Amino acid sequence: MVKKSTHHEPYWDVINRIIEESDLVLEILDARLVELSRNEKVEELIKENGRPIIFVINKVDLVNKEDIEEDIKKLKKKGEVVFISAKEKGSSKILLGAIKRVFKKHGKREIYERGPFDPKPEYREARGEIVVGVLGYPNVGKSSLINILAHKKKAKVSKKAGTTHGIHWIRVSDEIKLLDSPGVIPLGMEDEIRYGLIGAKDNERLKNPEMVAHAIIKLFLKDNKKSFEKFYGIEIKDEDTYEIINQLAEKKSFLLKGGKLDENRVISLLVRDWQGGKLRL
Repeated sequence: MVKKSTHHEPYWDVINRIIEESDLVLEILDARLVELSRNEKVEELIKENGRPIIFVINKVDLVNKEDIEEDIKKLKKKGEVVFISAKEKGSSKILLGAIKRVFKKHGKREIYERGPFDPKPEYREARGEIVVGVLGYPNVGKSSLINILAHKKKAKVSKKAGTTHGIHWIRVSDEIKLLDSPGVIPLGMEDEIRYGLIGAKDNERLKNPEMVAHAIIKLFLKDNKKSFEKFYGIEIKDEDTYEIINQLAEKKSFLLKGGKLDENRVISLLVRDWQGGKLRL
């Protein structure tokens, strides 16, 4: 059964309440950009509330684990690390095992028992043998992961970022209840490249998708140039990102009236291919 909060609380208040009411918290991360998909403020709130954290590295089917070894070492200093792919059903057993293991180690959070004359709370607190908070940026695969754990389509899944609204209580089993976030960790305006790369803002919502497209190309020039060339069927001759965009426009025959190269169409294609998981490092 899924219950929703009817209160319209500010995002950070909701996130803090999820952490407070949970016995442990999952932070869902994108395997392609582990550090960029972390949120330091969320992790600090989890630490302040004394809750254990499990870093769930999702989309591992899109990377080689050897490429993210340094990121994994950093995470292990702060909590448990689990690797999953929301596309693989076996991932649910791995994650459920980690949840039970961490809960056994840290135990139940302290629950405040209200007396008969205490004021009535503003909202009904989530209760369960093991209450697990789930947090993560849009498009890191949080909703898909919840659906795998619950074995049903409980959370709405969409290619567009930020499709979950309100607080959801989702029963996974007789002992485990998930407390889902609104699907949106508040995004600052100062770092649109970051949010474009992790897919927290899709192509249509980006104010400057061109910057994101250039950042995607730079990632491949640095880490896997051959993968980029193979995917688009080109041989990069000039590593200037503007020249690569022009090269792609020529390859795809993306032209405007008068034969001018349609750079904007290439930019949209790059962002969509990356965020959709088609273009892989």
